[in-house]
Amino acid sequence: MSTASDPMLFHPVIDEVLTRHREALGHDDRTYRHHVYRCANYQRALLGGDLPDAAALAWAVHDLGIWTAGTFDYLAPSAALGERLASGFGIADTALVRTLVLDHHGLRARADPLVETFRVADRIDVSRGLLRGGVDAEFVRQVVELFPYLGFHRFLLNSGLRHAVRHPLRPLPMLRW
Repeated sequence: MSTASDPMLFHPVIDEVLTRHREALGHDDRTYRHHVYRCANYQRALLGGDLPDAAALAWAVHDLGIWTAGTFDYLAPSAALGERLASGFGIADTALVRTLVLDHHGLRARADPLVETFRVADRIDVSRGLLRGGVDAEFVRQVVELFPYLGFHRFLLNSGLRHAVRHPLRPLPMLRW
């Protein structure tokens, strides 16, 4: 049994959702899978314990709308996907799944500890561990070693620039207050 300080290698909800959407992810499958597992590990460390299935589902779908809906304005499609999948995993609290996804790029802290640690965990990964939010640098290194970036940040930059050119008045639609 691993602890929150040991990197998690597998979660059945994450793996099932990502397997179902492997075709939509295409050549980005491993890159996205690694991002999801890095974030899930950071949240486990922040929580100091196991990851609830609702959070695992939210991690699996949190950016998936980029591929399934074909848009960089992906929060709503990603949240809707999580809501649709929840009952199949025995997750009754679809509002929590929706909130985790919709608030994960929030610029301000959230009162709910699960929502806040989700937000901080994504920030740790997007910042390549520069903004660690209390997670040990050695743990970040171990997680990245197990789940390398594989061009994740280049993908973010390229996707963001393409979207900004087409939508200059709303260049970062995923940011929330």
